[in-house]
Amino acid sequence: MAGDYPSSDFEISEEGDIRRVAHRPTGVVVATMRVPRDPISVSSAYTVEGTGSLDRTGEIVQAALRHLRVWLMRRYDRGWTLSLRE
Repeated sequence: MAGDYPSSDFEISEEGDIRRVAHRPTGVVVATMRVPRDPISVSSAYTVEGTGSLDRTGEIVQAALRHLRVWLMRRYDRGWTLSLRE
């Protein structure tokens, strides 16, 4: 990664089973499906709906998915600890 992207650069929305992460400065939009029965999981399958600046799209997609994971953990209040029972 060339650098960190601040959380304020991303807008996350949920519509039914679809989660979208938009990177405001570039216009890159990543859409991914919810994982059934696990609200904090992020599917490894995603679609890039807006390409923004093509030379950095892959980098921005990875940053968007990282921000989505953190956002979900905070939203569902699971933190970073894992239980062996999960």
